[in-house]
Amino acid sequence: MKIKFIHIISFVTLAFSLTISSCRTGKETTNTEQVKRLNDKEALDLLFSMEAIPFTCFYAKIGIELLDSSRSASFNATTKMRVDSAFSGTMSVGPIIGATYLVTTDSIFFTDKIKNCYFREHISYLTTVFGTEIQYDFFQALVLGLPLGLDEDIKYNIKQTRDFYILSSYKKKDLRKIGEDEVGDIFVQYYINTETHHLDRIAIQVPSDTVTIDIDYQNRVLYDNFYLPEKTKIKIVQPSDSIFIDLDYKNVKLNECKDIGINIPDSYVKCNP
Repeated sequence: MKIKFIHIISFVTLAFSLTISSCRTGKETTNTEQVKRLNDKEALDLLFSMEAIPFTCFYAKIGIELLDSSRSASFNATTKMRVDSAFSGTMSVGPIIGATYLVTTDSIFFTDKIKNCYFREHISYLTTVFGTEIQYDFFQALVLGLPLGLDEDIKYNIKQTRDFYILSSYKKKDLRKIGEDEVGDIFVQYYINTETHHLDRIAIQVPSDTVTIDIDYQNRVLYDNFYLPEKTKIKIVQPSDSIFIDLDYKNVKLNECKDIGINIPDSYVKCNP
């Protein structure tokens, strides 16, 4: 994969502004029983099993905070999803809805209700912008707090510590051997909690751009046999700046299907880039 820094920042901001990956209401997880330690194969099987989604519809509200060296923003968003199909929602500040969005398996739509403009592109547009293939299932994984970028053809390096099973798409020595042929590579580590067997963290490195992205899933909560994070913290670090995104979710509903779509008024014009 090949991703330039500015594309990473734009992508993560867009993905996490328009989607959700955690929840807040529901029954707290308890761990009163001793959890079986896993061997390497069991840990790998567990990671891939996390791709399964045992429901067809998803809804939640989210509070989003975005902070970097030049700005600080807070807003609310909603997300309505039909698994493997589409998700849509609104973005608002207080009672005022400022934007709406829709992501489908082949297209992205966005309306700015303040500027009376819209954005509409084939989902392949993101492949061009970010320099790597972006498909609907990648966005869906972000929404639901699933492991990103799993590949059955990759041989994962597995390390066990007291707190985590760490599954990596590279070995540590590989980072010291990056050459011209590897300049666009992305290296991903998945941290599975040894007690809860939940995915607690995803660490992404893009050595060619000296960029790291950490996704921290906190306090997973059980909803109908599916665990979702209560909160998510994202940290993006690069040489000139750092970006912090905090997500806080509530009103989670599974299998209560809602209408999904977007209305683009005839009077709206295309948004400027």
